[in-house]
Amino acid sequence: MKQCGGEGAHLVDSRGHRFAFDYHPSGELAPRDVVSRAIYSHLQTFAHRYPDHPAHVWLDLRPLPPETLHHRFPNILRVCQQWGIDVTQQRIPVAPAAHYWMGGITTDLVGQTSIPGLYAVGETASTGVHGANRLASNSLLECLVFGMQMAELPLGREGCKIPALSNPLRPALQLPPNLLTLPQIHAIHSLRQQLPQLIWQGAGICRQLLDLQRAIAQVTDWRQSFAAFPLSQFLASLPPGVSWELPADPEPAASLRYWGETQNLLDIADGILQSALFRTESRGSHYRLDYPHTQTSWQVHTLVQGDRLWQSAPIPQ
Repeated sequence: MKQCGGEGAHLVDSRGHRFAFDYHPSGELAPRDVVSRAIYSHLQTFAHRYPDHPAHVWLDLRPLPPETLHHRFPNILRVCQQWGIDVTQQRIPVAPAAHYWMGGITTDLVGQTSIPGLYAVGETASTGVHGANRLASNSLLECLVFGMQMAELPLGREGCKIPALSNPLRPALQLPPNLLTLPQIHAIHSLRQQLPQLIWQGAGICRQLLDLQRAIAQVTDWRQSFAAFPLSQFLASLPPGVSWELPADPEPAASLRYWGETQNLLDIADGILQSALFRTESRGSHYRLDYPHTQTSWQVHTLVQGDRLWQSAPIPQ
């Protein structure tokens, strides 16, 4: 949407009003977190006044010449055509969505994490080179720079200390059958459906104390239930470094992967919520209705490791 706005597209409401200028002098060209909050606030206002109002605004590309649209935005045109929208004649319904991962795994300047032999690059990494509103151009440059540095690492060569994760002479552990029952699989599917909605409501575009506390309580309850699954208890009982094989049958193997993904998502959700509650200010895409201003004392990174939550050293101006 930002690229379209830069070319001259308009962001309008149901009346055709370019409402973004009501929230920022730059209108559609304001920082993406500002535009997202403008859409959110505008929709909230309409929802109170007109209960039947759609939960979206519109991106109007009609001010752009058709040749510009075909040259600059062929993918947008193609996707819209698949949904029956002719952008040369119709507006595109748009609404705020989840942003890129704005934090990530803490690394040094060559992508090394706190775990020897484990590296992180790109959107999954927190290198310290991007700020509180991760911009597209900065993100691409970050991937290029740190990706090139990763290519220079002597992985697998003499002198590169990569720890052995398992004893190659010891066969991988076979998982006992029936550790993941059908009711538990259904419970995991239910979690995967409810978790995104909970995070959107509790830690979405605009955050506040009570919503964050409710979401944290719910995620805590889900994590406890998840940890009580027989498969969760079995894997937690294994000593570090033990390797294990996926079942040969693709169906239980897929369920096992789904279990692992869900556990990771629950951990990440808890980290996001706890960090948002911990940071009592607004900065970039983190906006709290109860703490709407930026505070100098919070010019730090929020660090999470297990149940520990703390501030980094102050970041120099």
